[in-house]
Amino acid sequence: MKQALVAILSDGQFHSGEEIGAALGVSRAAVWKQLQKLEAMNIPFNSVKGKGYRLPEAVTLLDSNALFEYGFPQDVFTSTDIALSLDSTNNAMMQSAEGNIDERKICFAEMQTAGRGRRGRTWVSPFAQNLYFSVLWPFSQGIAAIQGLSLAVGLAVHRGLTELGVKDAGLKWPNDILADHQGVKCKLGGILIELTGDVSDACQVVVGVGLNLDVRIQDQAKIDQQAVGVKQLGVKADRNKIAATVVRHLVAVLEAFSLSGFAPLKDEWSRADAYRGQEARLILPSSEIHGRCAGVNEKGELALETERGVQWFNAGEVSLRLNDAK
Repeated sequence: MKQALVAILSDGQFHSGEEIGAALGVSRAAVWKQLQKLEAMNIPFNSVKGKGYRLPEAVTLLDSNALFEYGFPQDVFTSTDIALSLDSTNNAMMQSAEGNIDERKICFAEMQTAGRGRRGRTWVSPFAQNLYFSVLWPFSQGIAAIQGLSLAVGLAVHRGLTELGVKDAGLKWPNDILADHQGVKCKLGGILIELTGDVSDACQVVVGVGLNLDVRIQDQAKIDQQAVGVKQLGVKADRNKIAATVVRHLVAVLEAFSLSGFAPLKDEWSRADAYRGQEARLILPSSEIHGRCAGVNEKGELALETERGVQWFNAGEVSLRLNDAK
């Protein structure tokens, strides 16, 4: 009922309670109860006496039929869920992983109330504006088999964006998608990998992806670094098309990675490396290491040319920044 109600309001026009009730086949009192549920979920809508109800602006909602029309690989997944609001799609998939050793699932959310990035950062997730989704994917060889996975996922997103016409996008080790915008490297997307199950045997990996489609001024104020959306980069595409395209490439990469790991993807990732050859600082829990970024190896480890020679780092608890960036 809530999904159907939001679909009616998604055109951004006012709809009276009577009109909505007729469309849904329920009473005006029932409509009001559903509106209260939307309010409790922090889904924004306007209510004006004598006019009715509407979303603050017209939005394109994610829709299973539209996703399929754009080539979404639904047969790969045992379930495809589209939620109006979740605390976190990663949380939803982590909970779903319990007892589901072999299943592949995907979950989208129109908004997240507690979206998470790497190292505990908040992922700003306004309603029906960007993409937030997580994939549950089984690996049979434990944690050793997923080294370099965050880089592989970033490459899949990069492939999808390239197909959609996004230019000047690059990858930042180990889990960010960047884009050059007005002379600044801006955050376009991010990846959060979480693991559940047996770390030495069969395990389930949750791959979370956040992709900016339209970063507004009010949203930028809540983000701790410069961010940009696909729209600001000059690409206008339906949200369902973007989602379907990115997921299609993600599935292809996950299937290939399950068989061969990161090594076959290393050269392609290196070509998209936004920091290759640049001076940067690697932030460790209690120190920093400065050096020149020199690519990655077959395991996805970062090479940093320092005063002590080339040093290699895995993703761990480290963060990479250009010397002139925060």
